[in-house]
Amino acid sequence: MVPKRPPTGKFRFRLIGGSLQLRIEDEDALHNVLTLDEAFWAMTGCDVESLRFDRRFLEFLDADGDRHIQCAEVKAAVEFLLARLDDLSGVVSGSNVLLLDAIAADGPDGPALRESFRLIARNLGKDEGAGLTAEEIRADRGTVGFSRRNGDGIITADADVSADLAAMVDRIIASGRAVTDRSGGRGVSRAEIESFETAAAARLAHAAEAENDPAIMVYGDRTAEAWRLFQECEALIDGYFLNTAAAGFLTGDPARTGKLECAADLMVPGDVRRALESAVAARPDHGGELDFSAPLNPLYAAKLRQLAESDVLKKFLIGSRLDPTSWAAAKAALAPYGAWRAKFPADDGLDNFTREELARFLAGDELAELKKLSDADLEFALAVDSSTMLLKLALFQRDMMEFLNNFVALPDLFDTRRPSRLQMGKLVMDGRHFTLAVPVKNAAEHKRIILSSNICVIYVEISRNVAGVPEKKLLAVAVTGGTMRTLFVGKHGVFFDTDGNIYDARISEMVDQPVSIGEALKAPFFRFADFLGRQAEKIFNTRNAEIQKNMSAELSKTGTPAKPAAAAPAPSNLPMMLMGGGIGIAALGSSVAFIAKSLQNVSFLTVLAVLAGIIVIFGGPMVVVSLVKLYFRSLSRFLESCGCAVNRRMRLSRRMGAIFTFTPRRPKGELLLIDPAELLPLSRRTSPRFWKILAMLLAILLGGASGVVLTRWWVARTRTPERTATATQEAPPPAGAEHKVAIPVPAASRAAEKNIKEK
Repeated sequence: MVPKRPPTGKFRFRLIGGSLQLRIEDEDALHNVLTLDEAFWAMTGCDVESLRFDRRFLEFLDADGDRHIQCAEVKAAVEFLLARLDDLSGVVSGSNVLLLDAIAADGPDGPALRESFRLIARNLGKDEGAGLTAEEIRADRGTVGFSRRNGDGIITADADVSADLAAMVDRIIASGRAVTDRSGGRGVSRAEIESFETAAAARLAHAAEAENDPAIMVYGDRTAEAWRLFQECEALIDGYFLNTAAAGFLTGDPARTGKLECAADLMVPGDVRRALESAVAARPDHGGELDFSAPLNPLYAAKLRQLAESDVLKKFLIGSRLDPTSWAAAKAALAPYGAWRAKFPADDGLDNFTREELARFLAGDELAELKKLSDADLEFALAVDSSTMLLKLALFQRDMMEFLNNFVALPDLFDTRRPSRLQMGKLVMDGRHFTLAVPVKNAAEHKRIILSSNICVIYVEISRNVAGVPEKKLLAVAVTGGTMRTLFVGKHGVFFDTDGNIYDARISEMVDQPVSIGEALKAPFFRFADFLGRQAEKIFNTRNAEIQKNMSAELSKTGTPAKPAAAAPAPSNLPMMLMGGGIGIAALGSSVAFIAKSLQNVSFLTVLAVLAGIIVIFGGPMVVVSLVKLYFRSLSRFLESCGCAVNRRMRLSRRMGAIFTFTPRRPKGELLLIDPAELLPLSRRTSPRFWKILAMLLAILLGGASGVVLTRWWVARTRTPERTATATQEAPPPAGAEHKVAIPVPAASRAAEKNIKEK
């Protein structure tokens, strides 16, 4: 369908993340999405789990259900939206209210969509002109369930029907005839109503047949009870007469009527019961008659005697005996009743209904009214079935524009007013906010892709308990500004997702990459400081080991002292502490002396030049590499690591980095710049006096050592050959030799003499 305002066909692009991307802001842009080559899209595919949209919206987009949205599915969704809406203003604004007038009446499924709209509005008691939200359409599955108009032809007992009809529905359900309504409730359709009606009519006709034939109800109202007893004892009595006849036929001696040995262990009740259950009414008698006064099978004796006293056998007994001929006559008397009962199925579900109740149901109007309601309900099937399509249309109107700005183009990713649908939330850690967080499915594969992005990433495990059930997720969080030196594996923080849920966060792994220019320039100095610290520690440990070795050797020369006779009191730890401190001080002094001796003939500028050279030689390439990596940080590669098929190259610049990692502004207020700990009196400070004295001694020692080193360096620096020659006198000549006195010559005279000689 052609919308009211035809597209202009003019494409508009804007620079986003260093690449030109389509501007999607109005109705024309929606049509441009269909005609723009996919090569100019920001993404051509995306994993469903990487997008933070309504799950039902994503299910409608993912037409093939493979949990991956492709550009062809996006185009099909846009076509669906444009063909069924006359007014696209709600799409542009992302309105959550779908208006009836916006639905194209002559578009595909237009009449069904509009009828479904009216049905839901009527069920909700809303004015059609007010529109419906996606939530109201989605909840209509439950709302429609309480109405008889839900399109499935099923009437439930809690529908808006009269009390008599509701009671009729309950009685039909009680007969075993029930189906499930669309809302999940139990009800009856026309098929169940007609089945109940047919069964009730058949049962009444069956009862009328018995009333009109005295041969069927041979014992009157007691016929049913007589039939029950007859059925329970028929097999026992038939077995008795069969065994009696078989004894005379097979053995030739009626006295040998059975096996006298007991086949069961009388001490085991289970064996006895099993033996009696398989036995007949009584032991076969040589006379061929069943004597009800004789011992009977104890398991069935009560029922057998009750049958003998009933109308079924009472007139056929001779005293207390029953012969086979009389038994056959008794069976023949009940045969019409048995044949009558066999005509009626036993599973019609109406055993608990009386004839009067069934007759009242058939004579009343309830069943006919229920059938009419069911037929009327089926007329709404098309409208109700279209409610799913209506929900799809409402969700597409609300979310399609924002989805396109997170798929075809990515301007929302750099919008500081709200998070993008590609961002899972905000990590608060180390006094900073980290907002570029994406889910991770496979950590190993994700890390392999992230390494090529040149972006520093921390893998954060977030967890919380929901109704006692633990919930854990793994996120990849980009660090795009500040420093990495304060972050480490195991550091804790808090994560806020976009729905307001709060998670505990902990760093589980890190991919260390350059973060900022300042850190890149400081990196060589940090590494050189670490190098100097390791070298100083190495020298200190070496000198300390030498001193301890020499001290041990000196102590071993003195011999082992004799063990005293009496146990001496426990020695104090103070001498050991002093010894250890002395060793450390000696090692430190030796180290200082070694350094002073090494630097004695080296100028201070030379030392600085050497240090600067080392930093430039070893740190220069490091700075260059870090700066190059910072320049080529790829935001596209970062998004690809979470399943997105990114189509445009986007470089993560320094300004972009400030969007995703930043320190929030401190709220305005009064500032107190004095540490409360400094205001405490000296007596309340926690440092012991011993450690204060020890710290003062160490400070004095270090100051003295530094002074010695500086003094020796200064003396070596100022001691020139000329000054040495001036202050030195020659030794006196030997006796008899000519005595010469060395007269000091000023330095200026020597310089002049040197110039004359050169000329």
